[in-house]
Amino acid sequence: MIKQNGMGVAALVLGIISVCLFCAYGVVSLVLGVLAVVFGVKGRRKAERGEADNHTQAQAGLILGSIGIVLGLAMITFLIVVGVVAANADSHDDPLYGDTLRAAPTARLVP
Repeated sequence: MIKQNGMGVAALVLGIISVCLFCAYGVVSLVLGVLAVVFGVKGRRKAERGEADNHTQAQAGLILGSIGIVLGLAMITFLIVVGVVAANADSHDDPLYGDTLRAAPTARLVP
């Protein structure tokens, strides 16, 4: 019987990439993380039925995919918060906003 280890290997690879690319706006990590979880579950089921012999790889892909999802959601949340704070920042409250650099007055010497 030929062992079908493709799902477990795919889960592991996608999980690793998902964790590594979470800083790419979070969307890449989220998508790859979901795929890693799906492939990890399918790979574990195949291993439990005896059709594959890489249960550990599938489990690692499942775990890394879950971590990638969490990191992706955290990055998306962070970017939204930063965007909202930046959009609501009112720099006109600063009394020196818009002032140009002015030369300091020079002291006059009285002879």
